[in-house]
Amino acid sequence: MQASSELRIFNTPEELKKSLDDEIGRVRTLLGDYLRRLEENRIKIERLKKAQEAIVKFAGEKQIPLLEGREIDLSGLKVLVNPSLRQEMDALEDVVKSLQDKLNIMQKIRKALDPLTSFEEGIVTIVTVMSDNIPIKIMIHLKP
Repeated sequence: MQASSELRIFNTPEELKKSLDDEIGRVRTLLGDYLRRLEENRIKIERLKKAQEAIVKFAGEKQIPLLEGREIDLSGLKVLVNPSLRQEMDALEDVVKSLQDKLNIMQKIRKALDPLTSFEEGIVTIVTVMSDNIPIKIMIHLKP
């Protein structure tokens, strides 16, 4: 699925930087929450693994199959019915990686915008093409 784009207008470079700072803060908060959930899932998986090993020893069997949720493809959308902890953790790891990539990109863009602060207030309008709240194109309009 391709992200949609939108135009956003900023009257000063500081407005643009504040917008980026707000989004960076929001992503950092999400990332922190997801990393905590990921760690909780890792602990649960480790406990389940130990419990499974104990049951295997007790039952005298070589292996007891883990229950995996059923995956359904719905026009390209993956739907997991009763996902296992491992499946949830895999999805969460994908989200965390994506957010870390987004955060890195936004921080690089934020740093690259530092020279814009030399513009005096009122002499510039900045129009950005945004995709997923990340500027992918910046148009600087100088006012006479």
